[in-house]
Amino acid sequence: MDINLTERLKLKMGSYPKTRGRYSSSQLYGIMNGWITPEQWIDPPERDIKDILNMWGGIGLHNQLEDLMGRENSEKKKEYCYKDIVLVGKADFLPPHKKNQVWEFKTSENKMDKAKPWHEYQAKIYATLFDCEEGVIYQPVQNDQGIFLKHLGTIKRDDEWFKGEIEKLYEFHLKVEKIWKAKEKAKK
Repeated sequence: MDINLTERLKLKMGSYPKTRGRYSSSQLYGIMNGWITPEQWIDPPERDIKDILNMWGGIGLHNQLEDLMGRENSEKKKEYCYKDIVLVGKADFLPPHKKNQVWEFKTSENKMDKAKPWHEYQAKIYATLFDCEEGVIYQPVQNDQGIFLKHLGTIKRDDEWFKGEIEKLYEFHLKVEKIWKAKEKAKK
C-alpha cells in the first residue's frame, strides 16, 4: 500500500505567518514587479504542489552544497533596517577565498545558460546587503563527470540603486500597513 506524504509536505512548506515590517529579499523582485500585491503579502495564496516540490528539491540541493562547501560560510543572514522596516536576506555562500563576492545558487531541473532577471536582482541586493563588490550566480549541475557550479552571471554592487529599491519597498510597506490596520479595525 502506498503512503501519500503530500499533505505533510504542504504543511512543512506552507507559508509562514508574516511579521509586520519584515520583508524577505527573496520576495523583493516579485513585490517590485507587482507579482506580489500588499494583499497577497499579508495573506499569500496557497502554493500548488509543483511549486512546493520544486522548493523542497531546491532545499535538499542547497543542503548538499552546504555539506560540500562548508556550513560556516553558508546561509548567512543579514538584516537591513530602514525607517520602520527590515529587509532580511540569506546569502547562499560567502566564499572565504573571495571576500569581495556573495554567491547565489539557483537550483532548477532545467539547465540555464544565463541568470534570469530575478536572479540578477537578488544578487545585486545581496552585494550591498553583504558589503561585497559582486554578486555571483551559479547553478549546481550534475553529470557523468561529477558536480559543478555553472556560472550564470556576475552583478556589480550599486548602492544608489539599492537605496532606491529600499525606498520603493517602504512605499509598498505603507500600503501593507494601511490594509493591515483596516483589517484590525474591522475585527473590533
